[in-house]
Amino acid sequence: MTARAVCLGLLCAVAMNLVMNYNDYYLRNTLLMGNHLPTAGVGVLLAMILGFNAFVPARMRFGQGELLLVWGMIGVAGGIGASGLMRYLPGWLVGPAYYATNANGYDTYLLPHLPAWMVVTRDPNSSAARWFFEGLPKDRSIPWGLWLRPLAVWSAFALLLYGAMFALTSLFFRQWADRERLIFPIVYLPLEMTREPAEGRRLNAFLTTPTVWLGAAVPILVLGVNGLRSYYPALPAIQLGWSTYGLFPDRPWSEFDLADANVYFSIIGLTFLLSTEVSLSFWVFFVLYKLSYVWIAWAGAGGEGGFYSDWWRQVSVHEAAGAIVTIAGFLTWSARASLARWLRDAWGGRAGDDLLPARLTLVLAAGGVAGMVAWLMAAGVVWWAAVAAIILFLCVLLVLTRLVAEAGLLFVVSDVAAYDVATGLVPSGWMGPRTLVGLTMQKGVLMHTLREILMPYLMNGVRAATLARLHAGRVLAVFGVTVVVAILASAAGRITTCYKYGGVNGDDFANLQMQQGYFGNLVGHQKSPRTYDWLAAGRVRILPVSVAHAGIGAALAAGMLFLRARFLWWPLTPFGFIMCGTWAIAAIWFSIFLGWLAKWCAMTFGGATAYRRALPFFLGLILGESLIASVWTVVSLITGRPGLYVLPP
Repeated sequence: MTARAVCLGLLCAVAMNLVMNYNDYYLRNTLLMGNHLPTAGVGVLLAMILGFNAFVPARMRFGQGELLLVWGMIGVAGGIGASGLMRYLPGWLVGPAYYATNANGYDTYLLPHLPAWMVVTRDPNSSAARWFFEGLPKDRSIPWGLWLRPLAVWSAFALLLYGAMFALTSLFFRQWADRERLIFPIVYLPLEMTREPAEGRRLNAFLTTPTVWLGAAVPILVLGVNGLRSYYPALPAIQLGWSTYGLFPDRPWSEFDLADANVYFSIIGLTFLLSTEVSLSFWVFFVLYKLSYVWIAWAGAGGEGGFYSDWWRQVSVHEAAGAIVTIAGFLTWSARASLARWLRDAWGGRAGDDLLPARLTLVLAAGGVAGMVAWLMAAGVVWWAAVAAIILFLCVLLVLTRLVAEAGLLFVVSDVAAYDVATGLVPSGWMGPRTLVGLTMQKGVLMHTLREILMPYLMNGVRAATLARLHAGRVLAVFGVTVVVAILASAAGRITTCYKYGGVNGDDFANLQMQQGYFGNLVGHQKSPRTYDWLAAGRVRILPVSVAHAGIGAALAAGMLFLRARFLWWPLTPFGFIMCGTWAIAAIWFSIFLGWLAKWCAMTFGGATAYRRALPFFLGLILGESLIASVWTVVSLITGRPGLYVLPP
């Protein structure tokens, strides 16, 4: 670990967060982050290796540890600037006031229950809110004074949350990496790219392997042609996606909608690294989930009320919540020996063998949870809902981080948010309007769109650093500094960009559609609380419907965990089940299927030898897609013309 690597990583963190919103939502290029193997990270590695190391004497080159440290810092910083925090936070600080009208009920059901310290303004006529969404007049300046307090209190919550994530990373890393020997698929490509070259060579063996560049040539050629269409519209596009909508016109098979079948080369390449049962689970559960709609239509079981009503919510929220809590419990139980040792070390004042000192980890974990609960209670959330919301959120984070570490899934999202779970599992009278408003704000800012959450970046970054023989505790310290710098830089970048161009002119999902959808749901729930349905036998109530679905999800997850532990032939994991109803799987299921099919064919017909020979080609697919995406991003930033979406926006 060197000072120049740390400084370069911080410089990249600042620059990326200042330019991210302009690139992502106004030029509409490939997102600089967007997933857990982001274009920005691989692009910077390529620039450092091919643009610097290849041309300087050996003593001046960046070593593997330096390269991987910078890569990890980019992930940590970029996730915070994107959906991990700052993509949504500024808009939600002014959106309640800006969108409030007598017609939509925000002035009655939202604003009066929103603490003043939580937002920039509660005045529907505020110029600070209007200018954020519509653009700043030329003779005006950004009213930074109004932003300081809400940014500070939300940043305090974020730092408490990130402290808890650092603690969880410290507690579970040794268990996953050393004892369970997870493969951390996302780290594989950066590790191969950064290996030291042989003496007298400027590039390592991986970057001089012809098969790697043969694989890279596929996305470079295809996406190179598609990117040129931004400058030469007459060029024909190479199609990489096909809609399945309307494939079956008649009921009940008309309900069998597999969304779009998209080809993403990075997804195919990463899936080839996975065991076939993990990749099989993702696309099989997605197909089964879609077939369930066919069965409901055939049986005529839909409609208002009952077990099959609001099927998406019951599966993606309540059944997934039950499964996630079960998996989180299993992960905790599996690590019980190391967790018990950590508690003994913390009690005895010993440092322990985790990434961070035992007592520091205890302070971060306990202080983070207690602080977040207190924050929610200060916002008006009833105590039991605040405690349940934080525990549930930490369970989601732990399970999704495990999913990235074990399954290498680039896009991890979850529809299990505290607001949705609470409004389905408990009667409406148990929560007042302030609780509902507080949970809605947390859902919108932090607890729903989890595609760039911090904890998987921490886990992958530490894994890469330890493989390069860096000190894991020092790496986490550097990541901690990166978090603080990223919060400051991303707040400045997001707010400045929105005031300059108008928030609704760029990221209309975060600044318009999402807010109106969530706030509309909040108002509707207060006006007409959701019916608390029961499963009944005649007139005898047996069990609430949503509770039954949560129990089913827990039972299914527990059953699959048991079968995986006892029977080697069992092919499915619960990861596919908890993700089956999310937009992420709907976007990438076909690419996962292609990667699984390629791996299955290689192992079935050629064995391990064929797999090893084909692996460089599939790693090349990832490398080539990142390279061409980086090229088009740079070209678009220079020319100011819209670029190309390479991965899902």
